[in-house]
This record gives sequence, C-alpha cells and structure tokens, in this order.
Amino acid sequence: MENQTLVKSLLCIGLLASIITGLGEYLLHFLPGGPAGEISMLNDVPLDRASKGHFLALIGAPLYLAAYYGLKELFLSTNKPMANLLYILGTLAFFIGGIWISSRYFAAEVLQRSQGTEDYSFFLQSYEEHYQVLVWALRILVAGISILYVILILKNKVGLGKWLAVFNPIVLLVLVISTLVWLKPVGIHIAPIAMNVTHFIFFTIILISFNKITISTK
Repeated sequence: MENQTLVKSLLCIGLLASIITGLGEYLLHFLPGGPAGEISMLNDVPLDRASKGHFLALIGAPLYLAAYYGLKELFLSTNKPMANLLYILGTLAFFIGGIWISSRYFAAEVLQRSQGTEDYSFFLQSYEEHYQVLVWALRILVAGISILYVILILKNKVGLGKWLAVFNPIVLLVLVISTLVWLKPVGIHIAPIAMNVTHFIFFTIILISFNKITISTK
C-alpha cells in the first residue's frame, strides 16, 4: 500500500507537470488561426505573452521526471530492466524536451526582430538545425517509451488491464495532433501543446485504473 501511494503521488506530480508546462507552452505557441508550422508560428506569437509562457514551461517540465520514476516503480515487479529503461528514456525525453522548450521564446524574439532583413534566413536555418531537430529526437524517444509501455502493460503483474496498452503516448500524440484535421476548433488549442495533452491523458488513465492495482513492495 505504501508503494502504491508513492506511485500514485508521483503520477499526480506528472499531471501537475502536464498542466503547468501545457499552460506555458500554450502561452508560447497559441495562435487563433492555428499553428502555421512548428517554427513559423513563432513569427506571430505576442512576445510579452510568450515570455510568461517561457518561465511557466521551464517550471513545469522537470516535474515530468517524477512521473516517469513512478512508472518505473509501478513496473519493477513485472520486468526490472525494462522498467529502468522506461525511466531512462522518459528522463532523456523530457531533458531534451526541456532544452527545446527553453529555446522557443528567444527564437520567437530573434525571428520577429529579424523579419525583413538578410539575417532572417540565417537565423531560421540555424534554429532548424540546432533546436528544431530536438523535436524529432523527442518523438523517437516517446515512440521507444510507448513500445516499452505496451510490453510492460501486456506482461504486467500489478493488475492493470491489458486494454491500457492502446493508450500509449505515441498513439495519443498522433491522435492529439490529428485534431487539426478532424476537429480543428479544438485542435488549434491542443495541438500546439500536444505532448502535454498526451501525458495528461496518459497519466490520468493509469491513475483511474489504480483501484485494480496491487503493487509489489519488494
């Protein structure tokens, strides 16, 4: 019971991370017409609002590590090496994600102030090569996390339903981003903060399932 309480508390910290970081990223990225592109959106975001979002996102992002530690503890009795690897990938993912999110405000300021000058293309290319590439690293890590999570859920010894494997982070991420196509009035709000919405849903579903979980205390 003690270990179950620890895991639940850590996952709740993950929910808090998704809310704080999501709010920060929303202030950084939201545009009424929806995101034109992952970098081009920075050409139009209000800098004063984005500055506030920058600090909120930086406060929230490290809290994700607590939730992934909780997932590790949850699955230790199922497969210790895989549970540890899940934590390592989660830590890497949000370490990289934190570096990326920390770049967004400064990129917006530089790109907006250099628009119409010869320097704009240079700054844009430099940002693409040194920071935007991190988004793809993050997505690859989330895909790896999802594969591990699916295997651990299917083999779990703590009473979690195998149906939870469907609600893994990469599937949820694709679903959230796709709302720009099939539910745009909602998509313009949640797609710019897709990773946070994904993890809010992900952690919530696991927490809701806790009434059927028995975690080993060994």
